[in-house]
Amino acid sequence: MKIRRRLTISAAALLAALLAWDMHFTVDESEHAVLTNFGKIVLPVRSPGLHFKLPTPIARVYKMDRRVRPLTGIRQELITEDQKNVLIDGYLLWRISDPVRYVEAIRAEINAVNRLTDLYKSSVGIVVSNMSRDAFVSLGLQHQDISRTSAEILEKIRPIAAEDYGIDVIQAGLVEYTLPAENRPSVIRRMISERARIAARYRSEGEEKAIGIEAYAVNEHQKIMAAAHAEATRILGQAEANALKTLAAAYQEDPDFYTFIRALDSYDSIIDENTTLILPSDSELFRYLDGSEVPQPDLTRNSAGIQE
Repeated sequence: MKIRRRLTISAAALLAALLAWDMHFTVDESEHAVLTNFGKIVLPVRSPGLHFKLPTPIARVYKMDRRVRPLTGIRQELITEDQKNVLIDGYLLWRISDPVRYVEAIRAEINAVNRLTDLYKSSVGIVVSNMSRDAFVSLGLQHQDISRTSAEILEKIRPIAAEDYGIDVIQAGLVEYTLPAENRPSVIRRMISERARIAARYRSEGEEKAIGIEAYAVNEHQKIMAAAHAEATRILGQAEANALKTLAAAYQEDPDFYTFIRALDSYDSIIDENTTLILPSDSELFRYLDGSEVPQPDLTRNSAGIQE
């Protein structure tokens, strides 16, 4: 009897300890926790800390990571608007925004991953089906902006995920889009041909601009040279006029002496040590050779030509 009593007491103590351990739970800083009694959600959502509940299986606790999580490697082959195949590799960034809705609709994280993957694939299929293949694999200068495509995908996913699953999709987009292996050679050949055409167009435009720049430079050069020649002609004319004016003033100051100097300059030009001249006695050149008509400068005039 004593042994049976001891076993009963030990079993009761063990059961009490198990019940005490089962009737409390802790919530980490990075978690949400939702408590259910008989399958019904008990509000509010439990915050980080120590909490108590009814024993299992009456009560059950669903803990969810509240941090942002990535969903990557979402690959699929889609058909574009022009019936061409493209390979899409996408991603999602998501977190739980409504724990109650999340538990009602999903409960397990594996279900959330599957639902988000299906939602992403269907949304991308809608977006891609309205685009041509050249929007992804560009053959010309214009190509689809990947950020704009990602924004369109996010607009389709976010409201559905929030309303149906209690999940906030923060970001959605494309990591890569490319061609199936069997289609790449033909597209690459088209891309090479298109790039050659674009390069030829650039060269033609460059040559046309070069011709225009050269013509402009030649025209500007001619204008500058014409203006410089006109200015040089004006300066030369002004200098000659000033020289003639100075010469006239000097001639007027002493005409006889000026005539004599000009005659001497003429002698320097036409006579050297080997020159023999035969001149009549009344020649202008002969006037100053014998020294009889050498004029004397009038020293009574000052520099202004006024006799003192």
